[in-house]
Amino acid sequence: MQTIDINGVWELSPRDALAIAPYCSYFQSHPTIPCTLPGDIHSALLGQQLIPDPYIGTQELDIQWVGQHDWVLSKTFDVSASLLENSLPVLTLTMADTIIAVTLNGEEVGFCDNQFRRWRFDLSKHLREGGNTIELRFRSAEQAAMEKARELPYPIPYSVYPVSAKHRNLVRKTQCHSGWDWGPCILSFGIYEPIELAFVDEGLIESVNCDTTARADDDWLVTVSLIYNARQAADLPCKAVIADAVQEGLVSTHVGLNKLTFHLCCHNVQRWWPNGEGKAVLYPLELQIGMQTYTKRLGFRTLEVRTEEDVQGGKGMTFCVNGRDIFAKGANWIPMDALFSRIRHERYDQLLQSCVDANMNMLRVWGGGLYEMEDFYDLCDEKGILIWQDCMFSCSMYPATQEFLGSVEAELRYQVPRLMDHPSLALWCGNNEDLGAIGWYEESKAHPYRYVVDYDRLNEGVVGKVIKELDPKRTWWPSSPSSGPGDFSDNWHSDKRGDMHFWSVWHEGKPFEHYYSIKPRFVSEFGYQSFPSLSTVATYAPEDMWNLTSPVMEHHQKNDRGNSIIIENFSRYYRFPNNFEQMLYLSQVQQATAMKMAIEYYRTLLPHCMGTLYWQLNDNWPVASWSSIDYTGKWKLLHYAAKHFYNPALPIAYQKEPGKVEVYVVNDAPRPIEDMKLSVKFCTFSAQKLGKQEYRFTLEAKTSNHICTIDLRKKPKLDPKRTFIYLKLKSDDVYIENTLLLAKPKECSLEDPCLNTVVAEVNGGFSITVSCTNPAFQVALDAGSIKGVFSDNLFDIRPTAQKVVFFKTKDVCTIKQFKDSLKVFDLYGSSR
Repeated sequence: MQTIDINGVWELSPRDALAIAPYCSYFQSHPTIPCTLPGDIHSALLGQQLIPDPYIGTQELDIQWVGQHDWVLSKTFDVSASLLENSLPVLTLTMADTIIAVTLNGEEVGFCDNQFRRWRFDLSKHLREGGNTIELRFRSAEQAAMEKARELPYPIPYSVYPVSAKHRNLVRKTQCHSGWDWGPCILSFGIYEPIELAFVDEGLIESVNCDTTARADDDWLVTVSLIYNARQAADLPCKAVIADAVQEGLVSTHVGLNKLTFHLCCHNVQRWWPNGEGKAVLYPLELQIGMQTYTKRLGFRTLEVRTEEDVQGGKGMTFCVNGRDIFAKGANWIPMDALFSRIRHERYDQLLQSCVDANMNMLRVWGGGLYEMEDFYDLCDEKGILIWQDCMFSCSMYPATQEFLGSVEAELRYQVPRLMDHPSLALWCGNNEDLGAIGWYEESKAHPYRYVVDYDRLNEGVVGKVIKELDPKRTWWPSSPSSGPGDFSDNWHSDKRGDMHFWSVWHEGKPFEHYYSIKPRFVSEFGYQSFPSLSTVATYAPEDMWNLTSPVMEHHQKNDRGNSIIIENFSRYYRFPNNFEQMLYLSQVQQATAMKMAIEYYRTLLPHCMGTLYWQLNDNWPVASWSSIDYTGKWKLLHYAAKHFYNPALPIAYQKEPGKVEVYVVNDAPRPIEDMKLSVKFCTFSAQKLGKQEYRFTLEAKTSNHICTIDLRKKPKLDPKRTFIYLKLKSDDVYIENTLLLAKPKECSLEDPCLNTVVAEVNGGFSITVSCTNPAFQVALDAGSIKGVFSDNLFDIRPTAQKVVFFKTKDVCTIKQFKDSLKVFDLYGSSR
């Protein structure tokens, strides 16, 4: 099978140059501009400076016209006579966004209307020898959605955000393209994966799926099912190879779809494990049929999601890999960019490696984004990151028309076989919050049965049915949050069953201590916002806008009350910061503190609670948000905190009741740790030691251990406003510290730590030695716009133990540049 590469530079033009003239007059005198595919139309216009950068200032508002008009991409290419002889020309489009008429030499040859489907079109009647012109005619998704809305017999409501495209739920495209409470409204068009123009001689492999079954010891049976679309009847050689197993032979094909099955017995196989549990071992599978070859990588593992009922009427949720229960530690993943032409392998790799470095083992691919590119899942396979996969429905009602349901079924019949062989894929989930959303909107509250029926027809009648048919061994979870199939409990406020979304702290304004009010089985969404660092703010806001209530800072806050909530909690917990940069720092301290309090407490509930996925890992543009890594790839302080609070072995102290400190040690690693020593010390802010308790024990695997209860009321000489508790957990292989302030930070009589730093050049970056004369809290290092990661950050230090931190640079940087950029923040200095 031969191909012609028609990727690369295409010509872009508006469908109606006169209609866009009020916004862009360029096309009045120039017919086209270049546009690179794979890529998107907004990026092409931005590259020619025909639109302003929507990520800067409030310029997002100035580019809304682009998504409201129609566009055409065209390309001319040559085809030789020899290619047209005895072959079938087939055009394949994937990630085609979204409503596109495909024409060849002036004749329509195909039509796309779902970003998540694979589209294949027969070009044999229209392709000719010599020059050919192909056009992709993009219809405005917003205009098409409004047209569909006018045809509805009753409204289909959806959540609306500060800048929003209308009726995004009626079109099968990335839902957050229409704006979200953390993202811009950039209604993108484009083709985001390589276009394939193939000349099929023998046939075409449509799909390959594998089933792995564990046998005795390390032996596995691999069953490979291959769907082959034969152009003609023929006897073709075929072969399958994986590990030490080979099967080959001859297959007789008939015209049309043929199913081939291989059975391979593999011996001495190493199992695939999630991060922290073992190695993520992968084996290449190599297939051949006729002249075609195909490869993919498989991981051998068993995986189940155990959801047993308990005697208290609850239902657990535990991911079990290779017979071992896993405490899920991770975050929620959103699309890494609003402009999909900027999605690159190296950015996937950086973000996913950051997850591994923070001791994560699971990500939830959120339902308002996209079924991610293949690179994402391949890297998750390599790094041992389990994937909770939402289907692409979020925060809306959806139609239940035959047309819409048919489109969704076709989408899933492509996506499920595409993804199901990845060992990282742990669970299919029907949607994000659509079940709960039935109670959000005036229309659905007034006519609940109408929308419940629509929800059931889509989610159970199509999504669940197709997934259970195609991937019956993997768990189907109807919605997030949910109590599981057939259970419609309120999983925003009930903590007893399945997975929970807990937003009472952020959205309802509850104090951080409210995280202690629940005993969840699995928390798949909860979070707290912060601002990015000054170096990131400077990419979108000029210095005269460095004020939280400036137009630019408010525009880059998509949650209506976001800045107010952050500031309100400054006054609840902290002394007010003394300048703009300290506000940014303190917002990140506050965010990290909120998540630390929640996650450390939930980890002590093991095995009752078996997972925490905070909202959210990443950003799709520079913005104030719930992310732990900002749009530039810079770790916020929360991500450094996550590296600490997700450490496999961790000492934890918290005050659920005033005056009563509970001390735990948890270990979710697969092996026990012998000869463990825990020190619990009481110290003043002037470095005076008030007492110490020590404990020695073997820390068993997969356990939470209550060590002691400290009743501060029985320590009358201890002043909570002048004292903190310092925990140190130590063995031959473990050394980790933790700290608990006994009063709110604003109430604490902190002493000036008189911080001192010494910077030295080391292999791969720089070392920073931090010392103090009085205990220092929430010490944060910031390298400005220099790209890299600190080995540790957001730490507390004592006068008796200086801290040495390494900064691994991504780019070439001199020691002078680093010293000039380095800033050191701490809690004491933030308000002085």
